[in-house]
Amino acid sequence: MHKLEVTITAKSYFGIRHGLETLSQLIVFDDLRNQIQIPNEISIIDGPVYPYRGVLLDTSRNFIDKTSILRTIDGMAMSKLNTLHWHITDSHSFPYVSKTWPEFSKFGSYATDKIYNQEDVKEIVEYGLIHGVRVLPEFDAPAHVGEGWQWVENDTIVCFKAKPWTNYCVEPPCGQLNPTSEKVYEILEGIYKDMIHDFQSDLFHMGGDEVNINCWNSSTVITNWMQIVKNWDLSESSFYMLWHYFQQRAMDKLKIANDGKDISIILWSSGLTNEENIKYLDPEKYIIQVWTNKHDITIGRLLRNNFKLIISNYDALYLDCGFSAWIGEGNNWCAPYKGWQVIYDNSPLKIIKLQHQESKRHLILGGETALWTEQADSASIDAKIWPRAAAFAERLWAEPSSTWIHAEQRMLRHRERLVKRGISAESLQPEWCSQNQGLCQV
Repeated sequence: MHKLEVTITAKSYFGIRHGLETLSQLIVFDDLRNQIQIPNEISIIDGPVYPYRGVLLDTSRNFIDKTSILRTIDGMAMSKLNTLHWHITDSHSFPYVSKTWPEFSKFGSYATDKIYNQEDVKEIVEYGLIHGVRVLPEFDAPAHVGEGWQWVENDTIVCFKAKPWTNYCVEPPCGQLNPTSEKVYEILEGIYKDMIHDFQSDLFHMGGDEVNINCWNSSTVITNWMQIVKNWDLSESSFYMLWHYFQQRAMDKLKIANDGKDISIILWSSGLTNEENIKYLDPEKYIIQVWTNKHDITIGRLLRNNFKLIISNYDALYLDCGFSAWIGEGNNWCAPYKGWQVIYDNSPLKIIKLQHQESKRHLILGGETALWTEQADSASIDAKIWPRAAAFAERLWAEPSSTWIHAEQRMLRHRERLVKRGISAESLQPEWCSQNQGLCQV
């Protein structure tokens, strides 16, 4: 019987927890000798390169049950990912139970049991903290709203279920908030207050992407307000002024909901981050999550303007890409499928070098893989997320100069660990390859 001594030191509980995860990865079972093995003597000094290491989970397109969300946190903890970005509502459904406005989930959930009440959210948030994972809420606005708003007075949302949907949004059902409605801001303050209370997060994601100008332009209530109250014309630039008006009012309500204190805000890259509109956003107040491709000049523009960034470029980090279309036939919009190799090699440092902005490296907070759930639910999210999200986890933790080839055996072993802990991670290769290292490469 050998005595084993392990010492882990860290500046916080989360560092200790990550250290225990490293320790668990050093312990293997030798099935030939029928014994547990661990290195005899080892010293590791370790820490993450990027502070923000996330996974986005959408629970609006399809409902994801609580057990599956907790299991996702398990996988994140095993991979040292620290932020679960919860895209909890959208135009498709409103499963979040707001204490202030409970009518939203009553009208907007898919079923009475497909909701997240205060107890559910509290359990998920606390489970995340224990496992070193912050749960970050997103309430997307002013676009991506619809179901759940039926009970509110007229004109709070426009274009809801508008046809043909291709004229008013990126996917059905359409819906956008009416920035001229005072009721909208009253409702937002209540929702923000509830989310801040329930999630206890140091960050808040306000969404803010894919606003359709034609949708707002189709509403006489909005266009009359613009022309009569604001004396604006109906040019595209005026609608961006309207968008800025909404964002400023919404941010003010968020601050009120947070007891008058500032909170770090994340927005998606969007029309507001274009060259002519970036003046409307303050880099001291907003973090931008970039979802466009890695060559997008928006990345360079944001860095030059000193915005902190979270990298989620769809050409590598969208986990829903490469499956069949869910509207019509063919493949979905962001095909092809993003294999773990592409994800692993998606270096934030290389991305900013493409924009000749190496000196702005300190502005990159990290990155995030994203699972949008038009074609995923509780039965399938494990294989959609894992082990691919773990590939990006290593990239964000270490930012190695090496490529996926050098990580292949680690990925195969990590996938086995995920499966042994109850996560139905997708298989990457025949088992023969892991038993015959180097013989499954071109």
